[in-house]
Amino acid sequence: MRQLLDRQAAAGARVRAQYRPKTISYGSGPAETLDVFSPGFSRHRAGVALPAMIFIHGGNWRVGTKESVSFLAPTFLKHGALFIAPEFDPLPGNTLPGMVDQCRRAILWVRNNAAALGADPERLYIAGHSAGGHVAAVLLATDWERLGAPPGLLKGGLVLSGLCDLEPVVLAAGNRHVKLTPAELIELSPVHRLRLVDCPVIVAWGSGDSPEFRRQGELMARHLRSAGRLAGTYVLDDVNHFEILDVLATDGAPLAAGTLALIG
Repeated sequence: MRQLLDRQAAAGARVRAQYRPKTISYGSGPAETLDVFSPGFSRHRAGVALPAMIFIHGGNWRVGTKESVSFLAPTFLKHGALFIAPEFDPLPGNTLPGMVDQCRRAILWVRNNAAALGADPERLYIAGHSAGGHVAAVLLATDWERLGAPPGLLKGGLVLSGLCDLEPVVLAAGNRHVKLTPAELIELSPVHRLRLVDCPVIVAWGSGDSPEFRRQGELMARHLRSAGRLAGTYVLDDVNHFEILDVLATDGAPLAAGTLALIG
């Protein structure tokens, strides 16, 4: 696994050197920044606003950085979309509700500053992997009108090896850093709130994911299908929890093609 993560980090460093993302603050905290990758501003100067994919990195809510997903940017830049990766404070210094709040504020900042970024505020998409997939699912099930945003803020989503039911996660011995009240456990388990999702969502996981991640992917897909919001399910053969990101970064891979089709 270390070799794979090192390879992804090296690829991300090359992407950052090539595309030179802008790092911008969306809040007052030192971690409250986001990287904005653009395919070029010529289309923006011509008055063409671009769709934006906002990607939430994983890391068990306590490790990982926005830089860890930089290598995914070309998948979207080549398609004429912005790629935006927000940062947030991890556990245990943060709380899970606090982390979700930071990501919500990042999305609202992107929408409110879309013109300056060259983004189309009506074409914002969300994606996430692992713990970031959980956060992305929470964002998809957010009542944005309560936060002063218009309905339909997010136009589509991608959840990669994500979580939607936190009860077994919180009970697991290795996750004692995830501390939630009973009310927070319900509020932050998207399985209880997927009825609020108002856009198409792709759910994907690898056959090499753990049984619990596979179960959670199946559970999320089933509930989204019942709600009429499932845009596609991808179960990737011989792909583990971290390799799924490599698949998304592969030109022509069905997962990448399906995600780009969602953006249009």
